[in-house]
Amino acid sequence: MDALRTIARLTLRMHAAIGGQLGRELFSAPALDMLLDLYVQEDRQPISLTSLCGAASVPPRTALNTINRMVERGLLDRSPDPDDGRRVHIRLSTAGIELLDACCADLRAILWQDRWR
Repeated sequence: MDALRTIARLTLRMHAAIGGQLGRELFSAPALDMLLDLYVQEDRQPISLTSLCGAASVPPRTALNTINRMVERGLLDRSPDPDDGRRVHIRLSTAGIELLDACCADLRAILWQDRWR
């Protein structure tokens, strides 16, 4: 599992580097940024909706729409904060974790194959 999180962290760094060179207005993938941000967390605890919106370098409305689509597709779970009714928590669903495990395993295989070329 640590190897897959390492791949996810590298993917986040590469995505940020490319966006930094091309400009975020040309190179943006808010769903990827948010999914990977949740995936690399060590404790996999839910985070606030507001914090997750901040993980993507897009306007809040775009981030919220993206989160809503990911919830509808079953990649994220949304739940009310038991201590603060105004706050909403978001976490990766089991399906979201499985999808990212598979994606990172594929990326690891690609990197491993290219290492010997």
